Amino acid sequence: MPVTSADEYEQRYVELARFAGASVPVPEARLWAVQWEHNGEVWEATVGELLVRVEPTPRVQDSAAVMAIFPGNPYLIVTSAQPLTSLRSSWNNPISASFPQVRKRVPFDIP
Repeated sequence: MPVTSADEYEQRYVELARFAGASVPVPEARLWAVQWEHNGEVWEATVGELLVRVEPTPRVQDSAAVMAIFPGNPYLIVTSAQPLTSLRSSWNNPISASFPQVRKRVPFDIP
């Protein structure tokens, strides 16, 4: 999410949470990346990067970039795809990744 200030970032983050139907986590609980299984494949979502299938190889990228990941069950992954933009993706937006499919989660480094 390109932003110009911390206040603008927080406002946009809250808007993405509202879109996903998620609670806004405290900064210490926010996620940078998550990996989950879906139909025998392992996918990875990293904020600011394209969705990527990491298993089976070779790696495959989706057209959607990850905008935010909200923890919970299910984890909710908001992307740059429809209905937020006109971009098409092979995934619904937001993506739901439930337990036990979630294999790995990486929090943001909080200074």
